[in-house]
Amino acid sequence: MVLRNDDVCPQLETDANGIDMESESAHGSSSQVRQWIRDSCTTGLLKRRLPFLQWAPTYTFRSIFHDCIAGFTVALTAIPQGIAYGAVAGLPVEYGLYTAFAGPFVYALLGSVRQITVGPTAVMAIMTHEYAVKGGAPYAIVLSFLAGCIELMAGLLNLGWIMEFISGPVISGFCSAAAVTVITAQFKTLLGLKFPGSSFAKVFSGIFTNWKDISLWDTVLGFSFIFFLLLLKNLTNMRKTCTTWSCLRNRHVSKVMWFVSTCRNALAVVLGCVIAYSFELYGYHPFNLTGEIKSGVPSFHLPPFSFERPISNSSLSNSTDPGFELVTFETIVSDLGMGLVMVPMIAILEQVAIAKAFSNGGKTDSTQEMIAVGAGSIFCSFFGCLPLTASFSRSSVMSASGGKTQFANFFNGFVILIALSLLMPTFYYIPKSVLGAVIIVAVYSMVELDEILPMWRGRRIELIPFGTTFFFCLLINIEYGILIGALVHLLLLAHEATRTKSSYVRYKKQGVGERIILRADRNLYFPSVERFRQALGKISSESIDDATPKTIIIDMSRVSEIDHTSLKMLKAMLSSWEKGGEKYSFVNVSVNLEKNMLSVLPAGINILHAPTDTDTGDSEDMEEAGALLAVSITGKDTQHV
Repeated sequence: MVLRNDDVCPQLETDANGIDMESESAHGSSSQVRQWIRDSCTTGLLKRRLPFLQWAPTYTFRSIFHDCIAGFTVALTAIPQGIAYGAVAGLPVEYGLYTAFAGPFVYALLGSVRQITVGPTAVMAIMTHEYAVKGGAPYAIVLSFLAGCIELMAGLLNLGWIMEFISGPVISGFCSAAAVTVITAQFKTLLGLKFPGSSFAKVFSGIFTNWKDISLWDTVLGFSFIFFLLLLKNLTNMRKTCTTWSCLRNRHVSKVMWFVSTCRNALAVVLGCVIAYSFELYGYHPFNLTGEIKSGVPSFHLPPFSFERPISNSSLSNSTDPGFELVTFETIVSDLGMGLVMVPMIAILEQVAIAKAFSNGGKTDSTQEMIAVGAGSIFCSFFGCLPLTASFSRSSVMSASGGKTQFANFFNGFVILIALSLLMPTFYYIPKSVLGAVIIVAVYSMVELDEILPMWRGRRIELIPFGTTFFFCLLINIEYGILIGALVHLLLLAHEATRTKSSYVRYKKQGVGERIILRADRNLYFPSVERFRQALGKISSESIDDATPKTIIIDMSRVSEIDHTSLKMLKAMLSSWEKGGEKYSFVNVSVNLEKNMLSVLPAGINILHAPTDTDTGDSEDMEEAGALLAVSITGKDTQHV
């Protein structure tokens, strides 16, 4: 056998012009990649991912003035709330202030909604508390870093659709339970009691056990400040009510009242400090004070991915020094557990929901909000901060203060930074009961009792996931409570999907025989297979006259999808009908649905497409099917199975 050169070294395939086809194919692939990169890396995308590029070119001195006023006003709310939420998280109060100053700097550059401000919130603080009890500040800081990484990755991968599985009733139940938990925990502070535990059950049992130790001074001061804060909060509403007082209609008086109402938390803290300091001057110590707060700006350093902590048994083999053990990154991740899923999820839910609330009906870039909150959490962790998200109360202040751009967040963070540097010694005298009053007034509106009545009037079944989430979050665990509530709601939806209500009409036509038309009321998926099979079996078994020829028409006008399990059931039913001599056909079948059906059903089945405007109506079967459909829709003889 003689081998040619072409057999040993085949020539490359060429076209008519002698051009290398393989090289051309590779060149075409690289061109497509370059074209995809050019289409992706556009100016519009760059501006969406770096929103400050949109407003920075047109930024004016007038905008600086408005943003400065708005940022300063928000800071007066953020400082007392930051101190309070640091305490709620079970950490030294300065950690709340660290989060309050670092987060806004990132959002000023990456945020897409000018009214939004980020920082510590009651929900994030109460979720962090569980892990701060296990490992102190290092656990909270690592949680902030890892949660930020997950949030950032979710934004870059456009995974926001996962949040759609958390329904409104579940979110309402979660927020209400979190608010009740926070309020309950603050009653311990309000009454001047000291005992371990911050959950709903432990606090109530602790109050009844230690009621003899209630501090009268702290209790009176705390409830007095609750009344004081509620009065200031409703100051603007009182102005609208007292229309007979002409002085209240003055524009300048209205602005002063609004400012006083907005800065009520700062006023409460300052007034509480003055009261406590006045008693201290005369040698009295009637109140439990916040105590020394670490002053100064925190250093920028890596989160504590491993650290040493004291242990009771110093003989453990992994201890590096007597009385200490090394906590590794793997141990931290293991202890954080479900927090690495729930904290990012709740942070994204709050961030996106608040962004939509302040977008004034406009389009909200949920992806960019996820990126902003993720990058903010990562950045904050290098300063030793808690997990953060958007704050509705402070965002409302930002919106009402007239901030023009996201740069107002920069001024907000800058004012808090000054407070950290200069005012921390003053905060020593803040009574803890005053901080408790600030938190209670701030979060009581999160108890969404007003959602119960609309659900009762509408779909009462949605009270089940609401109540399930509320009580599980309140009595067991916040993380597991929201998961159980979401699962219950999804199971309710799955159960509802199985409750098909197919309608049918049966009549006898001279010379043709008995005709039965059955309409499927929804898409056919495996949970509803058995119920739909029973409907088909019922119309097949019931007959006007067994000797009369019978034709079964299945109307698929409301069916756009049908899964493999349902198709196998239909195939079995059609086979039994054929053995019994019964005829059948499918009407109003879309082209895509027909393709899906023929993947399992016999090729020769009678399928009529949905009628269109171009149909002439000459088909006898189609005319009859249309008449039957009209009867099934409007006729009084329609039955349900």
